[in-house]
Amino acid sequence: MALREYRCAKCGATFERIIRNARDERKVACPECGEHRVRRLISRFATAGVSSDSQEASNCACGGSCACGRH
Repeated sequence: MALREYRCAKCGATFERIIRNARDERKVACPECGEHRVRRLISRFATAGVSSDSQEASNCACGGSCACGRH
């Protein structure tokens, strides 16, 4: 199951849909105008509750899995 973001080819509206399988994706229609010609967008994602330590580890070239002493 995935939350996907789309843009309508006709009216330009941007909207999200929960997609359970490939069949669901073929049925996606714009909620504003009903158009089925929609384009799937590359969605941005957010992280919540990331501590500065884990953020440091993810920025390290080692990925936080070494003994570099930074994390």
